Amino acid sequence: MKNLVRVLIIAVTITAISGCYDRGIIDFKDFGHALPSVDNLTYTKQEDAVHLTWEIPGDISPAFRRPLEVSIQKVENEIYREIIIVGVEGTSREIAIDPAKSYRFVVKLAGYLTDEAREAGKPDRVYSPGKVIEIH
Repeated sequence: MKNLVRVLIIAVTITAISGCYDRGIIDFKDFGHALPSVDNLTYTKQEDAVHLTWEIPGDISPAFRRPLEVSIQKVENEIYREIIIVGVEGTSREIAIDPAKSYRFVVKLAGYLTDEAREAGKPDRVYSPGKVIEIH
């Protein structure tokens, strides 16, 4: 009986703790500014490199300073390895890879709000939702 009570207490504790993490709330920025995701994300794989290409959407709010940047998170064998920044609204990047490993690339637009759009106490750096490419 004691073991059953112990197991139930542990299960309730784990459920309560894991329920506290809500990525949607963490990512939510209630100041009304958002960037759209990149369009037409594609890749070509060579022997030891991947060439990613994308398009910058046309519906960017004037609340953002131009040019925007593109942030690429490189995940190698399920481990985040680096963040690559492509400036001046670039639309492609070649990234070195090891052909024996699997990769995931998360591509996001990143921009800063203009001085007029900034709000005190709110972040001025905004990221779009990420688009993902997986390579095995």
